[in-house]
Amino acid sequence: MEIRSSDQPQSLDVLIVGGGPSGMSAGIALLQRGDVDVMLIERGDYTENKYSESLSSGARSTIEYLDVWQNFSQTQDLNPFYSQVTWGKETQRQLGYMFTPNGSGWHLDRLAFEKLLASKFVKLGGRLRCNSQVITCVRRAEGGWQVDIKSDDQHMHTILCKYIIDASGRRGIMRTNLNIALTVHDRLIGVSCVAQISDEFQQKIENQVEACKYGWWHLAPMSGNRVSVVLMTDPDIAHKMQVCHPDVWQGLLKKLPFMGQLVKGLVFTDKPRSFPCFSSYLREVGGKDWVAVGDAVASYDPISSAGIPRALSSGLHGAFIAVDSLFSNGELLKTYSHAIEQDFKQYLQTQWQYYQRETRWPDSVFWARRRAVIAISRDATIHATHYFEQKLAKAPIHLKSNELHDLWLFCELGKPVREVIALFSQRHLHLPEQKILLGLQELIETGYLEIAIADEEDRVFFNTERLYLD
Repeated sequence: MEIRSSDQPQSLDVLIVGGGPSGMSAGIALLQRGDVDVMLIERGDYTENKYSESLSSGARSTIEYLDVWQNFSQTQDLNPFYSQVTWGKETQRQLGYMFTPNGSGWHLDRLAFEKLLASKFVKLGGRLRCNSQVITCVRRAEGGWQVDIKSDDQHMHTILCKYIIDASGRRGIMRTNLNIALTVHDRLIGVSCVAQISDEFQQKIENQVEACKYGWWHLAPMSGNRVSVVLMTDPDIAHKMQVCHPDVWQGLLKKLPFMGQLVKGLVFTDKPRSFPCFSSYLREVGGKDWVAVGDAVASYDPISSAGIPRALSSGLHGAFIAVDSLFSNGELLKTYSHAIEQDFKQYLQTQWQYYQRETRWPDSVFWARRRAVIAISRDATIHATHYFEQKLAKAPIHLKSNELHDLWLFCELGKPVREVIALFSQRHLHLPEQKILLGLQELIETGYLEIAIADEEDRVFFNTERLYLD
């Protein structure tokens, strides 16, 4: 693939930051018009192996729109996707796509898919600059952006563009550049390893999901007689258990009732690596001359297996919004913002339903964080506060220790819960209201706080036995 270089600033219409599915779908959609000059910046070069993923068959219409379906169907395994799932029960069940007994999907060779999209982008005339990253991004007085990028050979290049599509994933280049708060709903990480299947191992390797006390594991076959194995947990749990240590990670895997039986046929040659998998969304999805797509605008728990379809879809929307901004009145951005917010709310409900199915470890911090129910009313008021121990007997579940203490400081007598949330949110913009409410509940349950709740007969209760859902 061609990587162009120039000592002089390059001018173009749209710069896309990030060459994953969302960035590529945006670029291809723009180039299909034939009147937009597009460059795409990618940190890698499409040679690094990607962990195995799955793709819902519902993504076919988007792939066809991008005009790559024929090549996709020739390079991907389109046999029906099934998962062996151990979740909520001690027994293993075979399910269709993710947690549905029916439905369909496919194993996805992620690297081959990204190479296919990149090839299509270049074929349409897109300028692809690999092994490069954005260093600075400054809005120009006359409109548009000046973007300085650095390539692996340490050379700096300047790009002048009218519009930016941020497809940089959870890093969020534009969010970081413009100092926009990202609303983060959990802290999930993946700790993963790729293994080679030994020649002597005869058992068929299928996609597997297996829950455990400290999180859940995912195993999926890959090309080249390999498998990817990922532990999903929270960073504080991972740190406490030292799960990134190869011996610890493999020891935990061996103890699993079902996946543990496969370890004897797997050869791990690399060390476990961690990567972010948290759920988040951007309330400010863009502006007059930029928009965020893919994980840069909303990221999802892998349990939903919806990341790539959503990435492709939001990439297309990003292209439409860019065109609307460049050639029309830019009104599409409002519609996009509303759609992102509504889609994320629906996702949170679905995610909660998935985790509600697992009840085997009631004392587990990992599951408590995902199964908690909001029971406190925003219309309640602060009735009493009690001395907050700086060194808590046990780590808080929903907020960090410093965040929980800060929340307690806002709880003044007689102050409505709604007002406490508003004031606390101004200092902690990244925290969603749901987590703040759960933090307040934790303060009540641990005895640091009492609230007053009026019931339908205007009687008032001050204990934790009577909590209301707003």
